[in-house]
Amino acid sequence: MAAERGFGAVAPLVLDRDAVPLDELLTKNSDQLDLAIYAINAAAFEVLSGLGLRADVLVGHSFGEFAALSAARAVSVADVARMACTRTEAFRRADPAEGGLLALDVPAWRAEHLVGLLDDPGLRLAIDNGPGQTVVSGPSASLRAAEEVATGLGLRATRLRAGYAFHNPVLHLAADIFRDSTADLRPAEPRVPVFSPVLGRHVRTVADVREVIARNMVAPVRFYDALLSLFRSGTTAFIEAGARQALTGIVRSSLPPSVRAVPLLPSRGDVASIVAALDDAGFPVSWNPLPDRHGPDEAVVPEARESPHAVALSGQDSLPARADVLSELARMYAEDLDFPVEMLASDIDLEADLGVDSAKQLALFQRVREQYGLAEPPAERRVRATTLEKIAELVEEQRR
Repeated sequence: MAAERGFGAVAPLVLDRDAVPLDELLTKNSDQLDLAIYAINAAAFEVLSGLGLRADVLVGHSFGEFAALSAARAVSVADVARMACTRTEAFRRADPAEGGLLALDVPAWRAEHLVGLLDDPGLRLAIDNGPGQTVVSGPSASLRAAEEVATGLGLRATRLRAGYAFHNPVLHLAADIFRDSTADLRPAEPRVPVFSPVLGRHVRTVADVREVIARNMVAPVRFYDALLSLFRSGTTAFIEAGARQALTGIVRSSLPPSVRAVPLLPSRGDVASIVAALDDAGFPVSWNPLPDRHGPDEAVVPEARESPHAVALSGQDSLPARADVLSELARMYAEDLDFPVEMLASDIDLEADLGVDSAKQLALFQRVREQYGLAEPPAERRVRATTLEKIAELVEEQRR
């Protein structure tokens, strides 16, 4: 498909040991970047399937949403290859103004304040990766202004290697060309559940698939919201089906420590090292190379064992009374906040990690006081009680 559209071969970029490094691909051969990324995503998913692991839900990030749809059999491999080529061609035809992406190490609400302060119609919040990173996009001049203001405020700002202002309405012309050029695609309903950060919900119908495809270029990526939605519905294990660890890091920094997140390909290695890494992370698979029956370059289907879907939280090193209090607090807070109880580990900071504002925390603590018949503690002591562990300590102090 790529060759038919005038693009170079993708296989050497993925399989050759002396393949062009990613940084060079970004600067000198960006036309093949999406194709190479998708090829790795698709291959990684096949490796996981071959190892016997089955996804309960698939989620993609930015262009990775197309890979998720492909893995769910909503679109074919050829369709994604065509969309990658068509997207590049749409940029060539639309010739949008030079732009890019700027990562800010702040939560989305602070990034939105910065965007509002600058009052630049071309500057938009493009990607919400969680409390530790939000990405804004816009024309180059707008990004320079945003970077100067962010730096002046003491915020860390990093320009990302992107040639366009992705996930921004300034790309509307390219998006229109892309939509019209892919109108004849014939997608299907996903065979595996897919959650779309662009739609903010599951992709269930053919119309949903078309909407993901049409909005991918200009709509913001609410990846953090997607992670929270999946976690609240019981998803506690994530495997990154790609060549890097960026999404693994986002999951680890955005969700509680009880969640398992592992990259499939943390570094170059053979199948045995991949199996070992998955097993160490709690995804038990086994691999039997059978050297007496197969040559060194032949693929072998591994023998798979059942992999647990959920992860139990580790016990607390505390007295039984403390454990009982923690269990009761977790249940109460989960009920009021509409979170799974597993999310409320004892060391999770209610404000910094879960975004619970001070007024809500005060209301919750009033319920704790009623539950245990506590007197009103000193204000400074209560304010410092921002985790269930600290709240349990306060309960014990007040009950003495």
